[in-house]
Amino acid sequence: MAAGFRDAQILLTANRLELFSLLETTPRASVPEMARVLGASERGLQILCDALVALRLLRKTNDRYENSEAARYCLLPSSPAPKGAILLHTAKLYERWGKLYDAVLSGQPVPDEQIDPRLRFDEAGFARAMADSARAMVKVTAEALPLAGVARVLDVGGGPGLYSIEFSRRNSGLRCVIMDNKPTLKIALENIREAGLEDRVTPLPGDILRDDPGGPYDLVFVSNLIHSFSADDNARLVKKCAGVLNSGGAICLKDFFLEADRTSPVWAALFAVNMLVSTESGSCYTVEEASGWLDAAGLTRAPFRMITPQTGLLIGRKSD
Repeated sequence: MAAGFRDAQILLTANRLELFSLLETTPRASVPEMARVLGASERGLQILCDALVALRLLRKTNDRYENSEAARYCLLPSSPAPKGAILLHTAKLYERWGKLYDAVLSGQPVPDEQIDPRLRFDEAGFARAMADSARAMVKVTAEALPLAGVARVLDVGGGPGLYSIEFSRRNSGLRCVIMDNKPTLKIALENIREAGLEDRVTPLPGDILRDDPGGPYDLVFVSNLIHSFSADDNARLVKKCAGVLNSGGAICLKDFFLEADRTSPVWAALFAVNMLVSTESGSCYTVEEASGWLDAAGLTRAPFRMITPQTGLLIGRKSD
């Protein structure tokens, strides 16, 4: 456990250098050739590349390197399952986690001033990172949702828009509204246009806790958002979303839920630490806590379901 940072930082550093992309455009490159392009030292790059070979992310023949099949699968912009953006986001999280000791003492997130300025946060970069994460989840999520008969969806904090795009692809009569901040919605709009769904997926700039989401809606979808807020803010969020539902409409909370003792699943327990170092009041919540928000909003709950080993769905429906 204590040595896990080694593999992680080797991968994150190579991704930040855009080393994998360089080797795809200049395959079988030598260390001096790569060092000139990347502006890195030959000594540093030699040691890094040999470690990447040991981790099976590169291959080495004599003194020349090329991407492995694993790198080609997920570490290039053109990869079938690209992860470059989420790895850049993880590089910033790595720095926050390095200050976990201080966060535990203070109960406060790690200040941005303590993060490498070359990893400064921006909403567009975060949206691209969330797209990397969402690609693996959109189909299983769409299959688990009650989309039959749904005509209007509000996607709260919908980020890059991949979920709304998938919902719309599956149902030609469905219209989605993605509510998020303006820089994030620029990335969503790029994805919407690429999918050819401008007439059915609409960006709505705003903050669900402060702004009017419009409506009414048949489904309000809240994916991986409640872990960023306090329990009180989440209760307000659910109540506000319930207020824009049609009769018979539903709210779906998709997130990393904890068991009652808060120690499992492991992913959720560790992700709560991520919220400690990153947010002022976020955490992961138990199914019972989230169920209480739905109950307080007057919604009838469906049975809780895990749709992956990490992700659960909690659905509350408004009475007809």
